[in-house]
Amino acid sequence: MSLPRMPRRGLLPVLLLAAAVPGRLPAQAPPARGSDLWFDPTQLPSFTGTVERYLSNPRGEVDALMFREGPQVCFPPDVAAAVRQVAAPGRSIIVWGIRARNAPVITMLAFAPGAEVTPVVVDRFYWRLSGRQASEGAEPLSLEGVVRQPYYTPQGEVAGAILEDGSVVLLPAGTAEPFRDLLRPGQKLAAAGPGRAGDAGRALLATQIGAEPGAMRPVPPGEPPR
Repeated sequence: MSLPRMPRRGLLPVLLLAAAVPGRLPAQAPPARGSDLWFDPTQLPSFTGTVERYLSNPRGEVDALMFREGPQVCFPPDVAAAVRQVAAPGRSIIVWGIRARNAPVITMLAFAPGAEVTPVVVDRFYWRLSGRQASEGAEPLSLEGVVRQPYYTPQGEVAGAILEDGSVVLLPAGTAEPFRDLLRPGQKLAAAGPGRAGDAGRALLATQIGAEPGAMRPVPPGEPPR
C-alpha cells in the first residue's frame, strides 16, 4: 500500500493537497453527516487496507488496529465498537486521516467499509495516547514473545512494541529511547507491568523490560501525563 508523505505545514495545506490529487477519493464522495467539525475529513488522504488485528491499551480499551499491509491506525476508544462492526479482522476498510511524517501510523478522522458507503466521522482528534496510563485495578501482567513491529504514537514516535501474537508492550512517555534495540522487529522481548487482558488481546505499561524474563531491567516512570 502506497502511503503519501505529509506536507510540512499545518492542516490547511493537507486539505488543499488531498483535494487536488485526482483519484484519491471516491468520485463525489458523500458529505459526512452528524459531525461538528468545521471541515470535511474525507477531503484528507484516504488509506485502504485489510484489518489484520485490533490492538488494546493498558486500560483494556481498543484504540488502534494494524493493517495487514503494515501501517497502524489509531482512533478514540469510544468509536472502537463502530469500527470493529464495520471491519472485522480480515475485512477491508477505508480510513481518512493524517499520516505521521516519519512512521507508518495514521490518525483516523473518518472511516467506511467501502467507497459506496457514507463515511462515519470521528468527532475528535486522538493525538495523545491516554491509554498509555494503566487504570485503577489494572492487573500485574507479564508478556514474552517476538516483536512484530514497533508501536507508534500518533506523531510517529516509538512508544513500545507489538508482539507476534498481537500483545502490546507500551513504555512510559519519554522512556523508549534507551530500549530501542529491544523494540525492533524480530527481537525477543519480555516485559512486566500493570495492564489488562481482553478480547482484543493483552497490553501492559512496562515497569520492567528485557530480552528474556531473567534479564529484565527497570523502566523509569517517565513524564507525567498532560
